[in-house]
Amino acid sequence: MTLSIKVVGDTWTWTGIDADSKLIISWFIGTRDADAAWTFMRDLASRLTSRVQLTTDGHRAYLDAVDGAFGTMIDYAMLVKQYGTAPEAEKRYSPSVCLGTERTVIHGNPDPAHISTSYVERQNLTMR
Repeated sequence: MTLSIKVVGDTWTWTGIDADSKLIISWFIGTRDADAAWTFMRDLASRLTSRVQLTTDGHRAYLDAVDGAFGTMIDYAMLVKQYGTAPEAEKRYSPSVCLGTERTVIHGNPDPAHISTSYVERQNLTMR
């Protein structure tokens, strides 16, 4: 399962999606703060009946929220994308590009092959 958040105006859509079935397990519309993270994670945890692997982006609010909702009964990793300017890009008008990622294990033993936020990122683009 992968999670991410995306902004739509002043409101954020928090989405939890199952990477295998592509079903949205939980979603929440709110602010981008620790209270919203806590609300979302509690709801997500209440909908799951077994241990899962969870991947989030690097938003710090996830750390306490995941710990509070799941404790140690989760395999959890953060995927942080590193952005910058591609060496061959035109300097004046080129947007930042993803130059790499950093995967950090937070709890348990997540499978490195499944540390990804790709499916939820695609869902967010579709939703937008």
